[in-house]
Amino acid sequence: MTSAQKLAACLCQEGDAHLARGEPALAAAFYLAAFSCHAPSAVQSVQAALAEARGGPVVAMLEAWGRGESQIPDISWDGMAVVSLTGALASAFLAALCPDHPASVLHVLATLLAHGHHEEVAERCGALLGARAQQALELQLTRALAWVLSGTQAGKGVAAYLHAFASSSARTVAFIRTHQLPHLPALLSALQACISGHTEAADNASWRESNCRRLLAALDPGSTRLEASSPEALLRGGRFEACLEACSQALQSDSTGSQPQGERLAALLVTRAVAAFFLDGRGADTLRDLHDAFGRSPAGARARFQALLSAGDQERVRALARDAADLGFARFREAVRSRPELREDSGREPLAPVIRALRVLLRVAPAPERPSLGARLAECLLLAGDVAAARALCDRLLRPGAAGDPAGSRAQARAPVQALRGLCALHAGDARRAQEDFQAVVARGSPPAAGCVRALCGRGLLRVLRGSAFLGALDFVTACRLRPDEALLVAKAFVPWNQRGLLRTVLREEGREMLLRARGPGPASRGRAAGTEVESPAQEGDAQGVYQLASLLLELDADDEAARLLVADSLYCLGRLAEAHKALRVALSRRPQAAPVLARLALLQLRRGFCYDTNQLVKKVVQSGDTACLKPTLDVFCPEDRQLLRQHCHARALSILRSRPGGVDSGAHTREAIAYLSLAIFAGGSEASESLLTRARCYALLGQKKTALFDFHSVLRAEPRNVQALCGRALVYLALDQLQEAVDDVVSALKLNSQVVVPEIRSVKPEAQALLTQGLYAHCRTLLGQRVSTTAPREDKDIRGLVVIGEALVSIDAAQPRWHILLTDILSGLGIYEEAGGPLREALRFSPPSEAAQARRGLLRLKKGEDVPAAARDLQCLAETDAPDLGFLLRLLETPERQSLAQAAAQGASTLLDAGRPEQALGYCSLAVLAAEGTTHLRLRATCLAQLQEFSRALGDLDRVLQESAGDRDLPALAEDLCFRGRLLLSLGDEEGAARAFAQALQLSPTQTQSSLCRRPGRASTARVFLRLGQRCLEGQFYEEAWTAAQNGLLMDPEHSGLKRLKARTRREASSGCRLH
Repeated sequence: MTSAQKLAACLCQEGDAHLARGEPALAAAFYLAAFSCHAPSAVQSVQAALAEARGGPVVAMLEAWGRGESQIPDISWDGMAVVSLTGALASAFLAALCPDHPASVLHVLATLLAHGHHEEVAERCGALLGARAQQALELQLTRALAWVLSGTQAGKGVAAYLHAFASSSARTVAFIRTHQLPHLPALLSALQACISGHTEAADNASWRESNCRRLLAALDPGSTRLEASSPEALLRGGRFEACLEACSQALQSDSTGSQPQGERLAALLVTRAVAAFFLDGRGADTLRDLHDAFGRSPAGARARFQALLSAGDQERVRALARDAADLGFARFREAVRSRPELREDSGREPLAPVIRALRVLLRVAPAPERPSLGARLAECLLLAGDVAAARALCDRLLRPGAAGDPAGSRAQARAPVQALRGLCALHAGDARRAQEDFQAVVARGSPPAAGCVRALCGRGLLRVLRGSAFLGALDFVTACRLRPDEALLVAKAFVPWNQRGLLRTVLREEGREMLLRARGPGPASRGRAAGTEVESPAQEGDAQGVYQLASLLLELDADDEAARLLVADSLYCLGRLAEAHKALRVALSRRPQAAPVLARLALLQLRRGFCYDTNQLVKKVVQSGDTACLKPTLDVFCPEDRQLLRQHCHARALSILRSRPGGVDSGAHTREAIAYLSLAIFAGGSEASESLLTRARCYALLGQKKTALFDFHSVLRAEPRNVQALCGRALVYLALDQLQEAVDDVVSALKLNSQVVVPEIRSVKPEAQALLTQGLYAHCRTLLGQRVSTTAPREDKDIRGLVVIGEALVSIDAAQPRWHILLTDILSGLGIYEEAGGPLREALRFSPPSEAAQARRGLLRLKKGEDVPAAARDLQCLAETDAPDLGFLLRLLETPERQSLAQAAAQGASTLLDAGRPEQALGYCSLAVLAAEGTTHLRLRATCLAQLQEFSRALGDLDRVLQESAGDRDLPALAEDLCFRGRLLLSLGDEEGAARAFAQALQLSPTQTQSSLCRRPGRASTARVFLRLGQRCLEGQFYEEAWTAAQNGLLMDPEHSGLKRLKARTRREASSGCRLH
C-alpha cells in the first residue's frame, strides 16, 4: 500500500468517526481530503456508507459545496491544515460517487475548460440548458467563462455574467468563487476592460457599467482596480454622469446587505450632489442629496462640500437654493390663492422642496443670513403642518444672543419670528402665549415686512374668537392697508382651517357695519362739481378700509357674493362709481336674477340719468320677487340717491295702478304695483309713508287684510296723525269684524280732519257704511250718557269730537233723522240750545215727525221757558216707547224745570183720566213719574194702568208707594192703598193675597176700609174672599188665621151664613186650651 493510499485510508477512518458522531460537515471534509490523496479509496469508503444508508448527509454536503451555498470547514491532519479543498473538488468527488449526478456535468465541463476546449464547453452548456433547468445559472456562468476565456467573445461573456449577476447576485458570486477561482484574474480583467471601454448606447452603457462595478467590487473588494473609477476620481475627471452612477452604486447595499453609514454616506451624497450640480437640470437632485447629507452628518457633509467646491461654486449652490426656495414658495402662494375651498389645506406639495432648500441654506450660508433663513424655514414648517418643529425653531431663534447681531438688528429680526411663534401657539391652542407674542410685535411698531401684518391678523383672529368682532375686524383692516397680499396668505394659510369660516363671516358682517357707520353724505356730495373722485384721508374704519377688507374677502372666496357686493358698496361710498358699476356687472354675470345686485345697478343707472335702464333693472327686481332683502341692501346709499329711487318706484307703481284693468288681470297689476312700492319703501326708509299707505291699500284690494294692517300700523307709528292711514286701518278692521277698533280709528280721524274722512266713508259699500255709522252713533251715545250722568267734566277734545262726529254723520247721510237728532242731543248736552234748534228743525221736517224729534222740541221749549203743557205733550210720547231716551232728556233739565214739567204732566194725566181716556193719560203719567223722580205720581199712574187693565204694572207702582210709605202715619191713606192693592191682586186672580191686603187695611182703619171695599169690589165679593181664605186656613189647620178671616168677613157682612158656619167650625176644631178670641 502506497503512502497516498495509507493517508487516504486514515482520512476515511477519521471521516467515518465524525459521521458516526453525527458531524456530516466534518465527515464530508475528511472524505474530500481523502479523495484529493487517493480517489478510489475515498469513493469506496463513501459508497460503503451509502450502502448502509449513512452516506446521504455526506452527499448533501458535497452538493452544497459544489453549488457554493456553504463554506467547507477547515480541517487538519497530523498537525497540518488541509487547504486544498474546493467546490470544484467537491463536484469532482460527487461525480465519482454518482456518475449521473448533475455535479458530474460541471466537473466534466471544468476539466474541458482546464484543457482549453472553450468552444466545446460553450456548445455543451448551450445544449444542456434546456434539459437541466435546475443547473441553469451554473451552466450560464460556465458558458460565460468559456466565452471570456476564448478571447473572441469576451464581451458576450461579460454580458452573460452581468445578466446572471442581476438576476441572482449572491449565487453568482458564490459560484465564481467556488468553481471558477483559477480563472478569476481573467474575469476581473474582462470586467475592467468593459468599464473603461464600452461603446453602447447611453442607457445600456450606464446599466452595464453600474453592474460591472458592482460585480467587480463583489469579486475583488480589496483590489485597486476600482480606484481609477471611484466617484471622486470620476468627479475630478469631469465625468459627472459616471460619477452619479458610481455614487448611486456605492450608496446601494452590497451582497452582504450592508450600506454606507455616517460620514462615508454623507460624503457619497455630497459627491453625488456636486456631480448633479455641474449637470444641467439637476438642481433639485443637488438640493435633495445635500439635504440628506447634512441630515446624516452635518460636519462631514460641510467639510466634503467645502472640499469639493470652490468659493464661487459654493455661492452658485447657495443661489440655486435661494432660487428654488423662492420659486417653490411662489408656487405655494399661487396654490393657496387658487384653493377652491376656504377650509381646505391642499396645495402643500411645493413646500417640501422649499424646506429642503432652506435647510441646505442654513448649513452653507454665511452666519448673518441664517436668522432670516431660519425664520423662513419656520414659516414653511408651520404652513406644511409641522407646528411643533416650527415652534421649536422659533424658540431657538428667539433665544437671547441667538442671532449674534447688534441689538437693533436683533429687534428687527425678532419681529417676524415672534409673529410666527404666535401663529404656532395659535395652532397649538395656546391663546395666551399667542396674544403675548402678537401684542409685543404690534406694540413694537415694526415695519410691515417684519411681521407686523401677521401679528395684526393673529391678534384680530383672537379678538374675533373672544367676541370682540369690531376690534378684530379693525386689525384685519389695518393689515390689509399695510400689505394685502400678506394678509391674504395669513387668512387663507396661517389661520387654522376650522376657524377660517367663522373669520370670513365675522369680517363680512363687521365690514358691512363699518360701512354703514362710516357712511357720510355719500358720493352725491363729493367731487360732483369738479367731476372728479375725491377720497378722504384713510382711517381704519372708513370706506377705503372696508374696500380693502372686502377685497381680501373676495380673494378668500371668489364665489362670495356678499363680499363682491361689499366691494361695490365701498367703491360707491368712495365715489368710484365706474368701478362700482363694473363690480356689479361682474356679480350680475354670475347671478343674473340677484335682486340685491339689480337694485344697486338700478340706483347707479338712475343716478347717471339712464331712466330706461333703470326701468328695466327695477322690473327685473320686481319679477324676481325677492324684495325683502333690499332694505339692508339700500342702507349704504346716500339719502339723495335713495330718494331718487323711491320717487321713481312710487311713480311707476301709481302708473300701474291707474292703468289697472278690471277683471282677472287686476290682481296681477296690483301685485306688480306692490313690488314697486316695496322697493320704494326700502329706498325711502322713514320718508316712505306715502308708499306704505298705497301698498297697504293694495294689500287690502287683494284681500290680504293682515298684511295691509301691518303697513297701516307702520305708517301710524311714524305719523300718528295720518288721517288716510287711520281711515284705511279702520276699513281693514271692519273687514276683520273688529268694529270697535274700526270706530276708534274713524273717531280719531274725524277729530283730525273730517273733510277727508267723510268721503272715505261715503266711498265704501252700504253695508260697511251702515256698520261704521251705527258704531259712531253708539260711540256718541255712550259718551253723551257718560257726560250727562256724571258730574265730572269731560275733556274738551271729547266734547269737540262729539260735535265733529255728529256733523260727520249728518254729512254722510242727511236723510237719516237719527243723525240730526244725535247732533241735537250733542249740542243740547253741551248747553248750546240755540244751535241745537237747527238740526232739530231738520229732523222735524220728516213726515210724520218722529217721537224722538218731538221730545227734543219739548226739551227746547222748556229750556226757552215757553208753554210747559205743550212741552209735556211733546215729551210724554217717549214715556212709554223709549223711557231711556226720555231719561236722557230729563237729565238735561234743571230741577225747577223738571218739577214744572212733572206738575204739568200730572195735570194733563188727571184731565184725561177724568175724561175717560186712560190710553192718552198713560204717557203723561209716566212722564210725571220720571220727571218727579219719586213716588209722588205713582198712585196716579197705577190708577191709569188699572183702568187699562195692566194690573201687574199697576201693582208694581203701588208696591213702590207702599214701600216708601211704610212709616207713614196717615193710616186712612195707607189703608186705601192696601185696598187698592187687594183689588189689583183680585184682578190678577190672587184671592189669598187680596184677602190679606184687605185684612191689613181693616186692621189699620176699619171704617175707611169698609167704606172703600163696599164701593169696590163690593160687600158680598169681599165677604166671599174672606170665606175662601178662612176655608183654606181651616183645611190646613191654621185655626187662628181661619178665625181672623171669618171675623174680617163678618165685619164686611155680619149676616153672611157661610162665614158664621166657618167661625163655628173653627171653634169646634180648635184644640183644647186654644183661645180664638
